[in-house]
Amino acid sequence: MAIYQFLIATQSFSKMGVPGVSELKDAEGNLTGHLVGLFHRTVQFMENGVKPIWVFDGKPPDLKSKELEKRSLLKKAAEEQKETAIAEGDMERAKQMAGRSIRITPEMMADAKKLVQLMGVPYIEAPGEAEAQCAELCKMGLAFGTATEDMDALTFGSPFLIRGLNSKKEPITQIDLSLVLEGFGMNMDEFIDLCILCGCDYTHSIGGIGPIKAFKLIEDNRNIEAVLEKVVESNEDPKKKQKYIIPDTFLYEESRALFNEPDVNRDKAAIEANLRWVRPDPDALKAFLIEEKSFQESKVASGLTKLQNSQGKVN
Repeated sequence: MAIYQFLIATQSFSKMGVPGVSELKDAEGNLTGHLVGLFHRTVQFMENGVKPIWVFDGKPPDLKSKELEKRSLLKKAAEEQKETAIAEGDMERAKQMAGRSIRITPEMMADAKKLVQLMGVPYIEAPGEAEAQCAELCKMGLAFGTATEDMDALTFGSPFLIRGLNSKKEPITQIDLSLVLEGFGMNMDEFIDLCILCGCDYTHSIGGIGPIKAFKLIEDNRNIEAVLEKVVESNEDPKKKQKYIIPDTFLYEESRALFNEPDVNRDKAAIEANLRWVRPDPDALKAFLIEEKSFQESKVASGLTKLQNSQGKVN
């Protein structure tokens, strides 16, 4: 998710000369916006005494295949709309569509991992969803919270969710899962059912039920099974117009199982042994960013100085 955000944030567009969307690239034409964002964000974390653990997605669960297929089609449509917008001179829309059509390659992921390693920061390759592994790290006491815009981190049980780190305008928001449960008057099982009912990546939703209705239904019935009974009862009432459409693909039980028992690495000792924040490798970092990825030498030198000076700020 962070890589997508960095790539979008480093795009620019031109209305003058030849209109088009510009992206940061190295001498060979490979995208580098994600590396720019990753470099500066990591420096920012370290400067402020935050020890980041970058977590990379692994294989998505089979239940997510329909969602990924839908996203692929949306990317293709966005690419076509981008070209149309450029031809029409609508660069605002072109940039918007360019952001939606971004594709991340295995080579880009490999470069990102190499970068953080050269910066002396640990990373973890999750066997499945990154947010699930982040939540597991927190539950094991190896991390404080999960920094992401994906609310699923809470559904996976992360004690804290930090949002807004990518925005310069909006405040950073820290969400405490225990306070959410207390405020909602729900336990974790009920909260997971609420999230599924609101909509998640693993199943289709029930037509006609939005977040407010979902909250009320779980508050009154405590679980999805009881909610479905009420929905069916309401739909079969001849005096009432059918409000809700339950799809055959409402896979709430499978989704619930994924949130409760996601595919994560639970070997605390092995993970902890690899969580080491060490001094960066200046020569290798310069060779990688300046010589291979066409970074400006002054910006790399500035970031490296900040990174080296931050060593005493983390503990």
